[in-house]
Amino acid sequence: MKKEKARDELIIPKLQSGEELIGFFQAQYTPSWGWYFLIGPLFAFAVRIYFVAVTDKGIQYHKLTFFGKPDTSNYFTWNEIEKLKLSKGLLQAPLKFTFSNGRKLKLKAQLKGMEKIAKLDDRTKEYLLSKSVV
Repeated sequence: MKKEKARDELIIPKLQSGEELIGFFQAQYTPSWGWYFLIGPLFAFAVRIYFVAVTDKGIQYHKLTFFGKPDTSNYFTWNEIEKLKLSKGLLQAPLKFTFSNGRKLKLKAQLKGMEKIAKLDDRTKEYLLSKSVV
Protein backbone atom coordinates (compact mmCIF):
# COMPACT_ATOMS: atom_id res chain seq x y z
CA MET A 1 0.00 0.00 0.00
CA LYS A 2 1.38 3.40 -0.98
CA LYS A 3 1.90 6.04 1.68
CA GLU A 4 -0.63 8.52 0.26
CA LYS A 5 -3.32 5.86 0.13
CA ALA A 6 -2.52 4.71 3.67
CA ARG A 7 -2.72 8.27 4.99
CA ASP A 8 -6.02 9.05 3.26
CA GLU A 9 -7.80 5.70 3.82
CA LEU A 10 -6.38 4.35 7.08
CA ILE A 11 -5.02 7.14 9.23
CA ILE A 12 -7.00 10.35 8.60
CA PRO A 13 -10.48 8.76 9.08
CA LYS A 14 -9.44 7.35 12.49
CA LEU A 15 -8.22 10.69 13.91
CA GLN A 16 -10.31 12.03 16.78
CA SER A 17 -11.54 15.61 16.75
CA GLY A 18 -8.79 18.02 17.74
CA GLU A 19 -6.07 15.41 17.28
CA GLU A 20 -2.96 16.46 15.34
CA LEU A 21 -1.07 14.00 13.14
CA ILE A 22 2.66 14.32 13.83
CA GLY A 23 3.73 11.74 11.26
CA PHE A 24 3.38 8.15 10.13
CA PHE A 25 5.66 5.41 8.89
CA GLN A 26 5.72 1.82 7.79
CA ALA A 27 7.18 -0.74 10.18
CA GLN A 28 7.52 -4.48 10.27
CA TYR A 29 7.54 -7.16 12.91
CA THR A 30 9.84 -10.10 12.31
CA PRO A 31 9.89 -13.08 14.67
CA SER A 32 13.19 -14.39 16.01
CA TRP A 33 15.44 -16.45 13.78
CA GLY A 34 14.68 -19.54 15.82
CA TRP A 35 11.34 -19.69 14.05
CA TYR A 36 13.15 -19.79 10.69
CA PHE A 37 15.00 -22.95 11.68
CA LEU A 38 11.79 -24.43 13.05
CA ILE A 39 9.36 -23.77 10.18
CA GLY A 40 11.71 -23.02 7.29
CA PRO A 41 10.36 -21.07 4.32
CA LEU A 42 6.98 -20.58 6.01
CA PHE A 43 8.83 -17.99 8.10
CA ALA A 44 7.89 -15.41 5.44
CA PHE A 45 4.23 -15.70 6.48
CA ALA A 46 5.11 -14.69 10.05
CA VAL A 47 6.40 -11.25 9.03
CA ARG A 48 3.78 -8.56 9.72
CA ILE A 49 3.63 -5.08 8.22
CA TYR A 50 2.19 -2.10 10.12
CA PHE A 51 1.43 1.51 9.38
CA VAL A 52 2.12 3.44 12.57
CA ALA A 53 0.61 6.92 12.96
CA VAL A 54 1.98 9.16 15.70
CA THR A 55 -0.39 11.84 17.01
CA ASP A 56 -0.23 14.28 19.87
CA LYS A 57 -2.66 12.11 21.90
CA GLY A 58 -1.44 8.60 21.08
CA ILE A 59 -0.36 6.05 18.49
CA GLN A 60 -2.42 4.19 15.87
CA TYR A 61 -1.33 0.76 14.62
CA HIS A 62 -2.77 -0.47 11.34
CA LYS A 63 -1.84 -4.07 10.63
CA LEU A 64 -1.78 -5.19 7.00
CA THR A 65 -2.39 -8.68 5.65
CA PHE A 66 0.27 -10.66 3.79
CA PHE A 67 -1.06 -9.15 0.56
CA GLY A 68 -0.99 -5.54 1.81
CA LYS A 69 -4.68 -5.05 2.56
CA PRO A 70 -5.83 -3.43 5.84
CA ASP A 71 -6.61 -5.98 8.53
CA THR A 72 -6.91 -4.57 12.06
CA SER A 73 -6.36 -1.26 13.81
CA ASN A 74 -5.40 -0.42 17.38
CA TYR A 75 -5.10 2.88 19.19
CA PHE A 76 -3.10 3.55 22.35
CA THR A 77 -2.92 6.82 24.24
CA TRP A 78 0.41 7.98 25.61
CA ASN A 79 -0.78 7.03 29.12
CA GLU A 80 -1.15 3.38 28.06
CA ILE A 81 2.44 3.20 26.80
CA GLU A 82 4.79 2.61 29.71
CA LYS A 83 8.06 2.40 27.78
CA LEU A 84 9.15 3.44 24.33
CA LYS A 85 12.66 2.84 23.11
CA LEU A 86 13.88 4.04 19.73
CA SER A 87 17.30 2.78 18.67
CA LYS A 88 19.52 3.78 15.79
CA GLY A 89 19.79 1.82 12.59
CA LEU A 90 21.06 2.11 9.04
CA LEU A 91 18.01 1.05 7.02
CA GLN A 92 15.54 0.37 9.82
CA ALA A 93 15.26 1.79 13.34
CA PRO A 94 14.25 -0.70 16.04
CA LEU A 95 11.29 0.39 18.19
CA LYS A 96 10.25 -1.32 21.41
CA PHE A 97 6.90 -0.58 23.02
CA THR A 98 5.85 -1.80 26.46
CA PHE A 99 2.19 -1.23 27.29
CA SER A 100 0.50 -0.85 30.66
CA ASN A 101 -1.17 -4.26 30.30
CA GLY A 102 2.27 -5.93 30.12
CA ARG A 103 2.33 -6.64 26.40
CA LYS A 104 5.35 -5.77 24.28
CA LEU A 105 5.74 -4.98 20.62
CA LYS A 106 9.04 -4.85 18.75
CA LEU A 107 8.95 -3.16 15.37
CA LYS A 108 11.51 -2.00 12.84
CA ALA A 109 10.63 1.40 11.36
CA GLN A 110 11.65 2.10 7.77
CA LEU A 111 14.35 4.78 7.46
CA LYS A 112 15.30 4.35 3.82
CA GLY A 113 13.68 2.77 0.81
CA MET A 114 11.59 3.45 -2.25
CA GLU A 115 9.66 6.71 -2.55
CA LYS A 116 6.23 5.06 -2.21
CA ILE A 117 7.10 3.62 1.23
CA ALA A 118 6.28 5.78 4.26
CA LYS A 119 9.53 6.32 6.15
CA LEU A 120 10.24 7.58 9.66
CA ASP A 121 10.97 11.28 9.16
CA ASP A 122 12.95 13.58 11.45
CA ARG A 123 9.90 15.36 12.93
CA THR A 124 8.27 12.08 13.96
CA LYS A 125 11.56 10.70 15.22
CA GLU A 126 12.17 13.75 17.43
CA TYR A 127 8.63 13.54 18.82
CA LEU A 128 9.06 9.84 19.64
CA LEU A 129 12.41 10.57 21.30
CA SER A 130 10.74 13.23 23.45
CA LYS A 131 8.15 10.64 24.57
CA SER A 132 10.62 7.77 24.98
CA VAL A 133 11.71 6.30 28.28
CA VAL A 134 14.88 4.25 28.27
